[in-house]
Amino acid sequence: MQESVEHQVESVIQYRKRLKEVENRRGRYLQNVPAEIWQELAEVSRGLEKAEQKVRQTSRELAGETNQIRIEIISTLERYNHWRDQMRQVEGLFLANIIRPGFYLKQAIYHREYLSQEYDRILTRIQRAGYASQEELDTDIRQVLTYGDITFDEHEKVSDEELLQDGEAPSQFDEVNVDNLVEAISREELVKQFKRVVLPRIHPDTSNTPVEVFKTVYEVYEKGDKLLMEAYIIDYQGEIQPDEETDPLECLDQVQKEQRRYHRLSTHLQRRVDRLKQDLTTQEMEEPGKIQETMHQQRQEILTRIQSEAEQILYWRDKIEGLVQEYRLRYEQAEGEN
Repeated sequence: MQESVEHQVESVIQYRKRLKEVENRRGRYLQNVPAEIWQELAEVSRGLEKAEQKVRQTSRELAGETNQIRIEIISTLERYNHWRDQMRQVEGLFLANIIRPGFYLKQAIYHREYLSQEYDRILTRIQRAGYASQEELDTDIRQVLTYGDITFDEHEKVSDEELLQDGEAPSQFDEVNVDNLVEAISREELVKQFKRVVLPRIHPDTSNTPVEVFKTVYEVYEKGDKLLMEAYIIDYQGEIQPDEETDPLECLDQVQKEQRRYHRLSTHLQRRVDRLKQDLTTQEMEEPGKIQETMHQQRQEILTRIQSEAEQILYWRDKIEGLVQEYRLRYEQAEGEN
């Protein structure tokens, strides 16, 4: 196909050169132009017209092929949104059932271990007569209990976003580098084009687009996702149509350029979908109810462990507070011995 296109382009160029040459020869005659020149001029003109028509037909065919790629891009974009929505549901389940409770469990374990270690420290100090007075002991105990409450209460205020970025969330595919994907369209130009082509077609004030669709597309704009922005531009700007009024060779160049861009975009978009699907297990894709049930079971196991740790925390708080009595007994014993 490419060889044929190059041949067609070369044919037009040659006819144009011949036409210019014949017109130059005709221009040398002020009058009485020889008949053979007129005949040659007519033949070359007809040949050029046919050659240009072939190029225009080729442009229309390439435009048709490119529009088929556009359909594939739109379909792939829909699949991406489907799997992304699936991924978000899994992330939501994982956050609610595993990450957040797991975080609380981890903090509870840290809190329990902290109180246990502090109990051992204070008891050892009491046994070694390390406190000069009960007031000094009371201050130490109060600081331990207060520090533990404040520190671990603050830890519980961690946002969902911070938890998901903490390395404990489901693995996310690395973003594809698409800086060089869109030829001749800078980021600024891409944003302008997105605002001009896409936003008016999806905004509630200027269209009847469902709110869910608007939110999905607008999120792409807010994140500056160049790959998806370009895909939506191709979607909403409609099919490409060769401009019959422009020079046929320039029109062909433009159609070929668009076709190459559509091909690259389609390839990168499909790659993104494939990588997204890799992050979803077969069970998550085919049995979403099963994964939800499994996560709920895991959540109950975690909550049971949290309850156990909470009881241990209360136990060690009581033990630490009871060290005052331990101190008094040792003090009284020491007084009695004296």
